Amino acid sequence: MNTDSLKLKMAMIDLGILPAVTGKDLTCMLKSLDASERRKVKRRFRKVWKKVVKQNPDIADSLCTRSSDPTKDQLRNRAVRVVISIANEIRSQARDEDGFLHL
Repeated sequence: MNTDSLKLKMAMIDLGILPAVTGKDLTCMLKSLDASERRKVKRRFRKVWKKVVKQNPDIADSLCTRSSDPTKDQLRNRAVRVVISIANEIRSQARDEDGFLHL
């Protein structure tokens, strides 16, 4: 495991969401939780997702944030967008420390 993925997973844990980068990892991790913990993790993910949508409102329409139930593909794309957003935040924090990108 390289330092980039380690930092990404640590940031995801800090946010209270499962540190899964792939769908297979996410499925396994969700199955390992009991029902109440699974509910908490899913609620926390939705909070993080809403924050991502507020920062990027143009993605809201393509990923079905209103009215209808999202499709399986849209749910997967939401997870990808959240991971990308967290990774970008880590990069920007590393860059802000001294003006250079250190990961």
